[in-house]
Amino acid sequence: MESSPVSAYHSLFASIKEPLLYTAPWWLDATCGHGGWNAIIRRDSEGLPLAALPYQYTRIRGLSAVVTPPFTQWISLLGGGESQVQLSLALLAELPKSSILDLSLRPDTTLRIPESTFPISLKYSFVIAPAAKQEDPRKGYNEGLRRNIRQAEKQYSVETSSDIAVFLSLCRQSYEQQKMKPPPWLDVVVPRVHSALASHQCGTLTLASLNGKTIAGVLTAWDHTSSYYLAGGRTGDEQGASAHALLLDHAIRASQDRGTVFDFEGSMHPGIANFFQSFGAVPAAYWHISKYRGAGKLWSLLSK
Repeated sequence: MESSPVSAYHSLFASIKEPLLYTAPWWLDATCGHGGWNAIIRRDSEGLPLAALPYQYTRIRGLSAVVTPPFTQWISLLGGGESQVQLSLALLAELPKSSILDLSLRPDTTLRIPESTFPISLKYSFVIAPAAKQEDPRKGYNEGLRRNIRQAEKQYSVETSSDIAVFLSLCRQSYEQQKMKPPPWLDVVVPRVHSALASHQCGTLTLASLNGKTIAGVLTAWDHTSSYYLAGGRTGDEQGASAHALLLDHAIRASQDRGTVFDFEGSMHPGIANFFQSFGAVPAAYWHISKYRGAGKLWSLLSK
């Protein structure tokens, strides 16, 4: 009897020697909630799973939606052998019909945009490659940033923490500074993600404080290839900005110690992109795939 897509996905994941963070079933449970995600499965002639593509199936403003899970930069093909790009696109065609299709996809083997029935564009993250041994990770920072971080080291204390309530408060303050509303899932997903990362020993929450007051925090995670800057928050003053930069410096150093790429997870906002580039980060492209049907077309226009 053929197993359900989620059960098949679990089985396939267990067979992968070094899977990526965003492909982990526990990650999908944490970001989407149990029962909040599904997968398209490609099977062999005996019904065994060969490849899979996960996605979140939800509703947005009452409309059916297939989207990238919260906190997740991109979904990625699990398994699949050599022709991963073609297989990823083939599996996309098997996604359930929805009013909103909005997925970011790790292309895995090439960035040449292939012919597809889906509109494909490029988005960009910003990454720092692992440094050579004994090389100072700050070598690629701009001079102003290095100076600010050296000063911040003298002012702020930095420690790992499990104080999610404080971190969420800092995140909300950051959204307020940008005159943006926090995503509706923030208070639910952040605690679940932090708990899952702690359980699997592949992530940490780090806070910076001054005179006993917490003024900045960052949540990071990692797998065997990359370390990911998942989220950050800070107070709105100059102290919050310098403490945030210091925490990112700590995260980059930890990534270099692990020998992994540090992934800022990017932003198309020019100011944020410039901030990431001040650390010496360079753009790294991935695919963005979107398609809207019926009322989803109106939603896409209003949400821009």
